[in-house]
Amino acid sequence: MMLLAAASAFATQFEELDKPPEGAHKGQILLGAFANIGIPYGRIIDAENDYVRNSWYTFWSNLTTKKIMVQHLTFSYGILFEYMPVDYLGIKVKVKRLTVVQRTMFGQQYQNWTKMLYNDFSFFIGPSVHFTTRKQWDFSLTPVAGYALGEYNAAPIAKLLVYKTEQNVNLQILDIVWGYGRKSKKQVYNVVVGAELSFFVYFTGGFFISFGCDWTMNMLKFDGKFYQMNPQTYRLFFPQSDFSYLHSVSFILSAGYAFSN
Repeated sequence: MMLLAAASAFATQFEELDKPPEGAHKGQILLGAFANIGIPYGRIIDAENDYVRNSWYTFWSNLTTKKIMVQHLTFSYGILFEYMPVDYLGIKVKVKRLTVVQRTMFGQQYQNWTKMLYNDFSFFIGPSVHFTTRKQWDFSLTPVAGYALGEYNAAPIAKLLVYKTEQNVNLQILDIVWGYGRKSKKQVYNVVVGAELSFFVYFTGGFFISFGCDWTMNMLKFDGKFYQMNPQTYRLFFPQSDFSYLHSVSFILSAGYAFSN
């Protein structure tokens, strides 16, 4: 009898936790955090690759000279908030911190360097279309638009490696004539658009997790043109204009808590 009484009390105490999750529905609020990792592309990324093409760096420890090649990755994280005024449709707001890094590709047997190429703080808002209602799983498609404030650090690997291989007088002349150190960093104010496709799983107690992919396009407007020249190849960096698109495709992972209004 004592065991049966204890079992009844245990079942009563945890009765709420046995209820299945309600899923997406009218009045639901989602609050959580997310993280992205992806690959950037666009005219400005092509300009970065072209700028270091046929450049070289010497490892003085073993007197090995290698051509410089770079790769680019994006990392971002932030918080999300969504409210669903009706079934199948929500309004999503995201605040994000984005970083684009540039990394050398010398191989595992040699030292590699990673430098920040671009970073910003951005704010997004957009409608979120859900494909199910009150189910444990769900798909959502969210087109977004927003605004970003950031900084672009042009050709950071070249600044670190190419210039160190030249004589000091060359660097001094280039810095005086081209203003390399002063003009390689640009403030960027840009409009951002994108879209996100995610798969949601809701758990008992309100916890949810989602994963998917997103695409964003930053309309980069630099505060002036770049005046930089590679001292090995005499190639100018992005001489066309002070505007470029920066695209990125990323894998996104989100988690948070779902509760009803």
